[in-house]
Amino acid sequence: MADPMEVVKSMCARYQAAVSANDSAAYGKLFAEDAIRVPPGSEPEHGPEAIAQSEQKDYDVAKWTIQSRPLDALPVGDDWVYGIAEAEVNTVPHYGGTGKSFKATKTWLLQKQPSGQWLIKRQMWNLK
Repeated sequence: MADPMEVVKSMCARYQAAVSANDSAAYGKLFAEDAIRVPPGSEPEHGPEAIAQSEQKDYDVAKWTIQSRPLDALPVGDDWVYGIAEAEVNTVPHYGGTGKSFKATKTWLLQKQPSGQWLIKRQMWNLK
């Protein structure tokens, strides 16, 4: 079994890289084929393609950068980790206006794939 905190730490780094590059394709690749993402106040999104399309809508209006760090990790089986991470988020609108900064707490159910890669099966978050 992989060290659960190392799994979450690695996901934080990959997640931060994709979001800070405003790369919705790379972001979508963080999710398993049957992943579900539940944004606050929105309907669940199913699968990496739908999740990437939704993420792109944010990148279309602003430049996003984040700093992400793991808070906790719990093994829930040989190939499953429940992780909690905190992200400090900054957005700068492309077309004028004031940027925003906020913190978010992300929760992930991560699954080790047959390839050995860990992907997000479920994601929810709240804003602080």
